[in-house]
Amino acid sequence: MAALPAQLDRIGRYKIVKQLGKGSMGVVYEALPDGGGVPVAIKVFYPDTQLPPQELEHLRDRFEREGKQLSTLHHRNVVQVFEFGEERGTEYIVMEKLEGFNLKELFELGTRFTLAETFDILLQLLAGLAACHRANVVHRDVKPANVVRAPDGTIKLTDFGIARVMTDQTLARAGTVVGTPNYMSPEQIRGEDTDPRSDLFSAGVLMYELLTAKKPFDGPDVTAIMYNVTAVQPPSPRFYNGVLPVELDEIAFRALAKKPDERFSSADEYAAALRDLEQGLHYRDGTEAILAALPSAPDADASVPIGGSAPGTGVRSAPRNAPLAGPRGRLGTITQAPPASMAGPMVAGIHPGMVYCVDCGQENGEDSEFCVRCMHPLLKRNVIHKLAVQQARVMARSQRTDYVFLTCLSVIMVAVMILILYLFFRGVHISP
Repeated sequence: MAALPAQLDRIGRYKIVKQLGKGSMGVVYEALPDGGGVPVAIKVFYPDTQLPPQELEHLRDRFEREGKQLSTLHHRNVVQVFEFGEERGTEYIVMEKLEGFNLKELFELGTRFTLAETFDILLQLLAGLAACHRANVVHRDVKPANVVRAPDGTIKLTDFGIARVMTDQTLARAGTVVGTPNYMSPEQIRGEDTDPRSDLFSAGVLMYELLTAKKPFDGPDVTAIMYNVTAVQPPSPRFYNGVLPVELDEIAFRALAKKPDERFSSADEYAAALRDLEQGLHYRDGTEAILAALPSAPDADASVPIGGSAPGTGVRSAPRNAPLAGPRGRLGTITQAPPASMAGPMVAGIHPGMVYCVDCGQENGEDSEFCVRCMHPLLKRNVIHKLAVQQARVMARSQRTDYVFLTCLSVIMVAVMILILYLFFRGVHISP
């Protein structure tokens, strides 16, 4: 494998302009084709030379797979690959240079999205995923860093470095965990085989974050996050954003179902459910307020990559580990399940009688005083009610004491007045 020159000025028929970024599998440059034209992004395979030969070969397979897979996909919501080749023993991929920011960057900038904007982002993302799935490609790393929003609002799905062709059995290594834990499906975390429904789970996680500015599955470390993805149900999106329509619960919980068979069967079905809800909202009162609903506060993408590749098309920087955000000791609540009037079975969601910690979303028993995972105190709504009842009882006892005291005082004052009057009239009667 040839080493990449320190100062690279050309790749094929393209003149290098500048370096845009560097990831786990290579370096990305901005380049111009000979004779002028639109700038492109060129991802050059250049992994860490300290890696074992077996891992280097695996990375090469992934890189080649990305170029070959993307060259067969032509969709406005999937990054376009123009060329895949090799020069001086080094593979490279020429793709469109994306303008704008990815959703991870927008989250970190504090951007919040209305419900109307969320519908638009998700419908475009699902259209891109549907195109990938029709080409028998499972992305396996759908996350904010791999979803770029152009200045005109177009959504582009990027970074297919860990994608898998469903008919390719040689590269589907059983037991291998690749992806970003916060956005991985339960079957990915368990190292099981994946299909398009795994991408739909990841899209559901992204939908939840767009709606609430909170990750449905988070934790202080990778182990906690993985446990939450596989075993914990998140609160309703309406827990964080009460203006959202109740029907979003069913869509969100179905997308986040632990079992693939309980999720949407395809990206088209997922998109149809969102589109039907969006259209139905226009026939309700207060539609403008609902569609303009914003989550209360943004939450930066603090995901920890596992075996992941360079983010986006490489034009973005690699994911950075950020400190977990969120208030400490905030209000938890005993929540209720979505109403029975919602169509379809409840495949996931809030369990009645459980106490959910706002800091980490962990389920706790009704008698718990502290979260079993983050150990933050739980202030439950029934506790507030109990405090109010206790205060009312104390006030009632105080009022009873005051009543007895005032009654006795009144009796004494009346007795004194009667005695004074008696003595006064007796004295008048005695005097001649």
